[in-house]
Amino acid sequence: MTLADDNQDDRLINLIARCALRDQAALKQLFDQVGPYLNAVAWRILKSTDLSNEVLQEAFLQIWNNAASYRPHLAKPLTWMASITRYRALDRLDKETRTGKHTRALEEEEDFPGGDEPEQALGASQLRFHLHQCLATLGDNIKRSIELAYLQGYSREEIAQKLSTNTNTVKSWLHRGAERLRLCLETKQQPQA
Repeated sequence: MTLADDNQDDRLINLIARCALRDQAALKQLFDQVGPYLNAVAWRILKSTDLSNEVLQEAFLQIWNNAASYRPHLAKPLTWMASITRYRALDRLDKETRTGKHTRALEEEEDFPGGDEPEQALGASQLRFHLHQCLATLGDNIKRSIELAYLQGYSREEIAQKLSTNTNTVKSWLHRGAERLRLCLETKQQPQA
């Protein structure tokens, strides 16, 4: 772990702690910093910009309401928030599937959320490109675990069954993979000198 990792985690932990104290400015800062990433987590499960935006709002409400229960020694802040978002998205997907209002036909899937602004669309396109490059650097099992968990919404137990391994191994692969992806994406998004 590098000093930059510690600083990022410390900033997010501080913002979550301020949310626990009902600091609305901290919630806005938290949203600005991690909202796009969490929206992408939801979108990958729901394949709908409208639904992922709704889930993002629900997730931030849950983050706000549960900020006091966050324990940094149990999970990194981004992992904790991504889990909340993921479970919210899976709940919404289940609800939409049960009510028959949501179809996940891949051939009709929407574009990745980027808004109508050209700069936002370019940013989303660059993020997709960098994410694809970074995923390609991971080992097969780690890459497959990341794709199943974060892009397709599989649980650790389902991944373990699919990859014929145990849940602790999957947990380790996801942790290492997420850390490597984060470091890779940070490197790719740094301004070139």
